[in-house]
Amino acid sequence: MWQRTRSRAAAEGGAPVNEAERWIEFGVYLRQQRDNVGLSRREAARRSKVPEATWKDLENGHKTSYGGVRVLPNPGSDVLAKIAKVLELSPEELNRHVGRLTNKSRPASASSSRDGTTPLAQKIARLGDRDKRLIESLVDQMLELE
Repeated sequence: MWQRTRSRAAAEGGAPVNEAERWIEFGVYLRQQRDNVGLSRREAARRSKVPEATWKDLENGHKTSYGGVRVLPNPGSDVLAKIAKVLELSPEELNRHVGRLTNKSRPASASSSRDGTTPLAQKIARLGDRDKRLIESLVDQMLELE
């Protein structure tokens, strides 16, 4: 059975959430569901017509690193629907476990939330220290170009 982990519990309690951790949790859940129906990754990919590389990315919780940076998965609803069908789940059930934050978790205003922080600041707050340093470096480099 899939276990709630620290970041899922934090998300439900309103504490800051590391989105990368949520994708790792989703990968564990996806592997467990695939094992429950008795399919290998290759067979699940074949039946769903979703590339095996996409399954691997989702189960690992990240895509191939680019310059040492891990990119979070971003599957479309069509891909998730195909995966849900093969795993004998409803699309809604699978979507409840997807690593990205839902619209309900995001502030209603695009410019700032009730506490005055911008959506960008909220996203940066969810990053790990290494990713924060990378963003700071990128911003510094962009500012030097001006």
